[in-house]
Amino acid sequence: MATMPSPEVFQSLAIQRQRAFLDGIGASVGTPVVYLKAAWADPVFYGGKGARAGVDIDILVHPARFVAFASALSRSGFTRINQPEHPISALIGKDWTFHAPAGFMVVDLHRALAILPWFDMPGDGPVARAERYDSVDGPILSLDPEDQVVFFAAHCSTHVFELDARHLEDTVRLLAMRSVNWAVVEQRARAAHLLGALALAAAALQARGVDVPVSLVHPEGGLGARVAWLRRFVEVPGPGRRIRLSSRGDLLLVMPMLSDRPAALPRFLAHYAATRAADWLVKRAL
Repeated sequence: MATMPSPEVFQSLAIQRQRAFLDGIGASVGTPVVYLKAAWADPVFYGGKGARAGVDIDILVHPARFVAFASALSRSGFTRINQPEHPISALIGKDWTFHAPAGFMVVDLHRALAILPWFDMPGDGPVARAERYDSVDGPILSLDPEDQVVFFAAHCSTHVFELDARHLEDTVRLLAMRSVNWAVVEQRARAAHLLGALALAAAALQARGVDVPVSLVHPEGGLGARVAWLRRFVEVPGPGRRIRLSSRGDLLLVMPMLSDRPAALPRFLAHYAATRAADWLVKRAL
C-alpha cells in the first residue's frame, strides 16, 4: 500500500504551484518575483520536503510595480489584511500581507527589506541583483549572497532579535555553498544603516563555523561601543534576546542603538507622529 505524502510535503508542493502562479503575475505587471526565507530555502537547501517550515510565502518585487502586483493579487482572490486603526501607517509600510483563497498560502508582499526610518533597504537594488539558485523544483530567484546576509541582519532587527533559528540556519547553509564578498556585505549594510545589527548577526554566523571577518563581529570605535552595549539585550552568539523589554522600551532604547542612522530616534518620533496624525484624519473622514 502506497504511503501518503506527509503534510510537509503537501505544503511544499502547494508552494511550488504557487510560485508558478506568482511568477505569472510578476510577468504580467513587469517585475521579477524574488522569493525569500522558506519559499526559497526549502527547495534549495532542504530537498523541497517541507522541512523548512513557513507560515506564508515571502516575496519581494520592484517597488515601482508593488501596487500593480498587489492589485493583481486582489483580482485573483487574495485579500489584503487591513489595519483599521492604522490605515495610513499600514499603507506606506514595507510590506502588505494578503489572505489567500482556498488552495493557496498567505502572501507577504515586500517592496523593501528593512523598516524605515531606522534602516533603509529599498527593494530595487536587491531585485536587480537577484540570482537564480538551483533546486529540486528548478531554478528559484532569490537575493544574491551578499544581500542574503544583510537581509538576515535586517530581519533580526525587524523583530528586535526575537527570532527562532530558521533564518540563521538558511544563511549558514547558503554560506557553506556559496562564497560571499564580505567587503560588499559591509558596504551594503552601511548604506542600510545596519552595521550594528550586522555585527550581532555575524557573531551568530561565526559561532556556526562561518568564516566572518573579525572586524564585522567586533567593530572598533563608536560602533564597537554601541555593539558592546547592545549585547546586554541581545544574546550573542544566539542571536536572540537576553533581556526582554516592552515594545515601547524596545522602540525607545534598543532600536535607536541598533540603527546606525544619525538621530534615529528623533527621525522615528517625527515619522510616528506624522503617520499617526494621518491615521486619525483618515479614520475621522470615514
